[in-house]
Amino acid sequence: MKIGVIKKSNLKLTVFLLTLYFVFSYRTHCHEAVRGKETTWTNWLGPTYDGQAVQTDLGIPSEGKDFKILWSIDVGKGWASPLVDPTSVYLHDRMNHLERLRKFDKDSAKPIWTFSYDSNYKDNFGMEDGPRSTPALSEEVLVSHGPQGMVHAVSISDGSLIWRVDLVKRFGSLKGFFGRCSSPLILGSKVIIGAGGENTGLVALNLKTGETLWTSTPSHDDYASPVPLNFLSETKIISFMREGLFVLDSDDGKKAFFEPFRSPINASVHAATPLVFDRFVFLSACYDLGAALWQYDESENGQFEMSLKWKKKNVLDCHYSTPVFVDGYIYGFHGRQERGAELRCIEYSTGEIAWSSPLIGSGNLIAVEEKLIALVETGELIVFEANPRSFNTLHRQQILGFDARAHFAFGNNRIYARDKRRLICLSLCDLE
Repeated sequence: MKIGVIKKSNLKLTVFLLTLYFVFSYRTHCHEAVRGKETTWTNWLGPTYDGQAVQTDLGIPSEGKDFKILWSIDVGKGWASPLVDPTSVYLHDRMNHLERLRKFDKDSAKPIWTFSYDSNYKDNFGMEDGPRSTPALSEEVLVSHGPQGMVHAVSISDGSLIWRVDLVKRFGSLKGFFGRCSSPLILGSKVIIGAGGENTGLVALNLKTGETLWTSTPSHDDYASPVPLNFLSETKIISFMREGLFVLDSDDGKKAFFEPFRSPINASVHAATPLVFDRFVFLSACYDLGAALWQYDESENGQFEMSLKWKKKNVLDCHYSTPVFVDGYIYGFHGRQERGAELRCIEYSTGEIAWSSPLIGSGNLIAVEEKLIALVETGELIVFEANPRSFNTLHRQQILGFDARAHFAFGNNRIYARDKRRLICLSLCDLE
């Protein structure tokens, strides 16, 4: 009897020590993975504008364990993604008749400042009346773009207004089906936004003053956002507009390339942002359009040129979510949001489908080295392998409620994500 008690005690001690060892090892692994790599998410789709997180590895909880939610705060309407810098989190939302830009402490969620303004935007189709686009941060300025076409630049330090521009009054920006949705792109001393209208397409504003620097060839804006493309010593701008694929010179807005790529259905949107990787550009949309891949290069006389490699339907037709590229394969959500979507993996150079997941609903993706993190509209977080052989899930966890359509931010092994009711901070180094 006494021996049995001792054995039972030893078993409990062993389990306790193993638990401590696992927790210590997991946390050490997490912190070693980001040591010297303090990551930020200061613009749409992250540091490299392609959904890639700057980190070496991502720990996975053991069975029965979950990532820990560090804090949760209430939010208003909208689908703008949160942003994160080394000390703070930023969010653009709408509460009643006010659109708000807010700054919080990233560790405690303590409010730091709020800038707000009246918004009379009303969605024609009964969708959200809040912002669709994600703001952008520079070292001193936060720039936002509301669905009614108002652009605001505020001070990061105290939230005071620096300048505002009405894109409707200045450029004739059109409302479109669901309001304006071009996330600002900050390049040096300028901010580029898709205004869209009869007289202009993209516009460049002075980051300090809001003064117009240039306007591009007229083209109707859609729901994708412009991203940079580095070519030789130049920076080009890639934009998926209503009419198709535009490449512009960032210095003056002149057109370097255009190719029609548009849905044959009028009641349609192009919402997935162009995916730029290596020397390729990938576009995708639903509404009977499909996907296409272009390669860009230097011509014999040193000019920028692009060539179409393939164009296919029903391969990876992205409704609103931008796919990601990992080691020769593109991963993304295929199918219309309202009909159910699935995750797919395709071989980038041919467009051949490697695998398709079961229907899990639409969502957004971030790549962390050889793993992918998906946040589905139902509020479920899914971590799976970036593996072209099969869809292999590593961890699933309900972190939000229904309608978590907004993209999420990643910074220093934390995820900042929102649904219709709340914004949360999820630690990937702490378990519960």
